[in-house]
Amino acid sequence: MHGQHALTLSVETTRADKVDHGHAWPMLSVAWSTEPDAFDIGLWIDDCLPENGSREPFNARAGSAMIERGVRGTAGAAPLIAWANPDVEYPGAVTFESVCAEPEQPSYAPLSDTEIGERLYEAWRVANAAHKGHPASYPERRTSLSGMRGKIGLARIDGQWHAPHGTALSTWIAKHEDSRRLRGEAGIESLCQETMRLLGVPSANTRARVFADQQCVLSERCDRRTDPRTGQVIAIHQEDFAQATSWPGGMKYDGGSKQEPRWPAAYALLREHALFAQLESEKLTRMLAVTWMLGHGDLHRRNLGFTHFHNDGRRHIRLAPMYDVSSAVGTHLDQTLAIGIARQQQLSEIGVRQWLAHAEQCGLDPNRTLQIALRTASEAPDAVATARNTVRTRDENRHQSAVDRRAEKMIQYAERRRRVFTEEQTRRSGRASSLTTRSPESRPRAAAEGATAPPPAPGSSITD
Repeated sequence: MHGQHALTLSVETTRADKVDHGHAWPMLSVAWSTEPDAFDIGLWIDDCLPENGSREPFNARAGSAMIERGVRGTAGAAPLIAWANPDVEYPGAVTFESVCAEPEQPSYAPLSDTEIGERLYEAWRVANAAHKGHPASYPERRTSLSGMRGKIGLARIDGQWHAPHGTALSTWIAKHEDSRRLRGEAGIESLCQETMRLLGVPSANTRARVFADQQCVLSERCDRRTDPRTGQVIAIHQEDFAQATSWPGGMKYDGGSKQEPRWPAAYALLREHALFAQLESEKLTRMLAVTWMLGHGDLHRRNLGFTHFHNDGRRHIRLAPMYDVSSAVGTHLDQTLAIGIARQQQLSEIGVRQWLAHAEQCGLDPNRTLQIALRTASEAPDAVATARNTVRTRDENRHQSAVDRRAEKMIQYAERRRRVFTEEQTRRSGRASSLTTRSPESRPRAAAEGATAPPPAPGSSITD
């Protein structure tokens, strides 16, 4: 974890004279290398397993490994599942190596569009019937692809799609669009990712595609690179916001504005560990401003990543390119942010005061923060319109009319947010200017007449 050996799992049988009815029961010992009170190790390991999918394939693998080793008992505990599934792509900074369960050798199997469509359909079935367990035909045990929508991992090799097996790594994620719930979502996600790029925020290469009548959004993984000498796919060390701050990933959302970590913790990470802290901090501010202008309420603690790299023998982090960016504008979903700006989660209530408070809470330059937010707001409507035209000619959408309707509402929403935000800033600047240009003679006279000074403008300081 975080590039260090953090956890040791040891499974031993009981003494021979304590075996009950011919079955030995596992004795599990856990050695944890950090402070014992840092956080709950059980919750942390649980977050390595599927959020909403069945654990049956993982339990089955763990049970088989235990039987092979002469151990009988339950395989339902998260540590035992991790111990017996060493070839699974666990999310973020975690990898498991087991001396008791050998990982499968890496291999890639070519897939046709029809086969990809079939796998997408099976992944959709899993996501929508998790309590029934994985269908027998479900092809993978890829927990790094967990989430609320069905996903599969793919690899693109020499222009052909492949399925990774064993320890082979995926390079793309295909996420099924459940059109019954949110029609046009794949196209909107592609549009939002393109808008991010146009506004200067690094984002994952994303497309809307149809495979055998199954609509999906394809995203190239940013936590992968290819060795130019060997052609081997290598994982880039990446962890999400919750992992990076050692909080359980199950606490993804703010939950009534009482959860941690929040944005001050993200900026603190960058100040401490980024090679170019100021650059990365401004990138985060711009990222938050774009998600606000898009109406993207799902930027939770597992949808923000940090990638690790080495420079001059030291480990540094940078913000990972954005992924899973969408828009709730024009849908039935709440118009709120997963993590608020200055603890304000309502999109329509975020303005100059909130951005200035955000800067104060996060230790940022308030003028620079407001400047980034204003510039993003002014450019967002045109960027959304440009992205709409780009993805319309590039993507494949079964429900193009739904994508067009939602895109038009996004443009209108961004224009409305821009107008309200800039007008608020103009009023604030005007009030601040009037306070500083009052003649010196008028101030003593006003005081002598018993008049009270006007209160500071909302979001301004006394020095304004």
